[in-house]
Amino acid sequence: MLPLPATLPDAARHAALAALRPTHVETADGLRPHPGGLPVPADVAVVVATSGSTGAPKGVQLTAAALRASATASLRRLGARPGARWLCCLPLDHVSGLQVLVRAALGGTEPILHAAFSPRAVLDSGADYVSLVPTQLRRLLDETGDLSGCPAIVLGGAAAAPGLLAAAREAGARLVTTYGMSETCGGCGTTAGPFTM
Repeated sequence: MLPLPATLPDAARHAALAALRPTHVETADGLRPHPGGLPVPADVAVVVATSGSTGAPKGVQLTAAALRASATASLRRLGARPGARWLCCLPLDHVSGLQVLVRAALGGTEPILHAAFSPRAVLDSGADYVSLVPTQLRRLLDETGDLSGCPAIVLGGAAAAPGLLAAAREAGARLVTTYGMSETCGGCGTTAGPFTM
C-alpha cells in the first residue's frame, strides 16, 4: 500500500506516482495496473512517500514487523494499558499517522479519527493518547491554559522549542517527546521519562 493524500493536486500526484512507481492505482473504477510499476518485497506492508531533504518523493518501504516493533516499543515506553484509546489527527499518509493506527490496533482498540487538527476536538475527544507535532501543541496551548485534562501527548515530527515544552508541562500536559524518521517507523525513542495514566 502507498497512501497518498486525497487532496494532492493532479501534477503532484502524477509526479509521486512516476517517482514511486506502484504496480496498481486505486481509481473511481477500482484497482487498476499502473504502467512501469515496480513490485516491492513480499514482507513490505506499506510504502510511505517522503521527500527527505531533496523535495523529490522517495518511497520508504516498511514491513509489518517493523511497524509492530516500533508501536510495541512506544506502548511499552509510555506504559500504555490495553484498551487505551488513541486519537489520530495526523495525516494517514505519513508514518506518524499510520503508527497511531498500529498502536491502537496493538492496544485492542479502534482509533478515534479526526480528518484535521482542531484543539477543541482534541480536548473533547475522550482519547487517552494523541500524537502531535510542535505546531499543534502550540495551538492546543493557545486554546487553553490547562492541559491537565488533555490526552497524554506523544510529541514528534520536528524539534520542539524548550520554551514550548516548559509551557506545556506547566499547563499540566502529560508529554513525551520522540524523535525518528519514516525509515525508523517514526518515533523510535523518547527523550523524556514515561508518564503514568
